[in-house]
Amino acid sequence: MKHLSPTLRENKRYVLTSIMPSDPDCEIRELYYAVADSITSLYGDCIAAEMHAATILLEGEYLILRCRRGWERELCCAIAAIRSINGRPLRIITIATSGTIAALRKRIRPQKAGHPITCTIHGMEYCGIMYADGKIDLIKRDMKGQELVYLTKDDMEKFHATTTKPDGI
Repeated sequence: MKHLSPTLRENKRYVLTSIMPSDPDCEIRELYYAVADSITSLYGDCIAAEMHAATILLEGEYLILRCRRGWERELCCAIAAIRSINGRPLRIITIATSGTIAALRKRIRPQKAGHPITCTIHGMEYCGIMYADGKIDLIKRDMKGQELVYLTKDDMEKFHATTTKPDGI
């Protein structure tokens, strides 16, 4: 079978997005279904079929989506409408649009390395990650679910927080 020349091929656009929280605990298939449901609910089945949206790559907190050229704005609007996946709160933010995946891969920032910590603030136990630059991301877990709490070393000192590590903060 002979390949189509580049002028006859369908042009595609790729959209780089960031997923918040950065540890979504969901698979690329679940993200695809969420994007497809959002497109269908906003624009209908005919537009969803014309758009040809697909999830291409899930790398850490970044997701690359594909659509036909000319439909990027509608895809970004549909992405912004996603609020949760399987009952877990989730937000997807559009970062960039490009004609190639390679150009978007250059914009993906490497993950910061951190080490897990557990600390107590005002008698409440939190677990989280402490990064080398002094930022601390805490996760508050209770009966209602989980909530992200962002702190720095100065905030921890102000709260007189203690960690379970022997060397302190």
